[in-house]
Amino acid sequence: MPRRVLRYFYTRSAGIRSRMARSRIKKKPTLRWWLVYGPPRSGTTYMHRMVKACSALQVSDWGLAPALNPIPEWLRIRASKDFDYIKFDYERFLRDISNNILDNAYQGNGAQVDLVYKQATLGPSEYEALVRMWGPPERAVFCIREPAGYIASARNKFIYDTVERLQQVYIESIDSHQHIGGDVFDYRPKLTISDYTSFLQPLNFEGKWMPPFRFKGTQEHENTTAEMWDAYRRIKELAAS
Repeated sequence: MPRRVLRYFYTRSAGIRSRMARSRIKKKPTLRWWLVYGPPRSGTTYMHRMVKACSALQVSDWGLAPALNPIPEWLRIRASKDFDYIKFDYERFLRDISNNILDNAYQGNGAQVDLVYKQATLGPSEYEALVRMWGPPERAVFCIREPAGYIASARNKFIYDTVERLQQVYIESIDSHQHIGGDVFDYRPKLTISDYTSFLQPLNFEGKWMPPFRFKGTQEHENTTAEMWDAYRRIKELAAS
């Protein structure tokens, strides 16, 4: 049989399996999903790549905060009490968005969890919308990086943001952990793949291809603030307790 014909049948079969898997996941009242979040440039991407090796579906930095929480919480509550003439169905709205995400999420490389959702700078409102859709995450992973390394990498990546804005993003991201919670992972030099696989238990990586770990970065102590270091030390102490 010609190779292009085999490729066609393989692609078609894979597509059918994917649709069936998505259909099963969408029917669940709650998902088995993992959350990866934290400040940008703090290793969230590599952490996500590790988890997606064991996940059926995966989302990375789709920036859905405006879509997930377009209705202020105070108005949503008042609409159900004081303004009962408002017939907007918020629960249906969330179901529609959930189906949209699950229909279009990229495929992962496993089936140990339904979905890994990664979003740097995830805020409490966006998180609460995710929980309303899928239930609490089976595990939340909060990635962190010391301020001097973060600011050097962020200034190189986000060239149109001011140093002051990047400093604030770091602090706000750590503040989000007070509301969202999760296990803290410090992104630093000399980490190994074994450090990740051990941290990510009970995920089983046997037979999985894992991306090589290469830590890159410099430090810019002159562009950090005492508030950033205080926030970093606070989250490290919390992780150690």
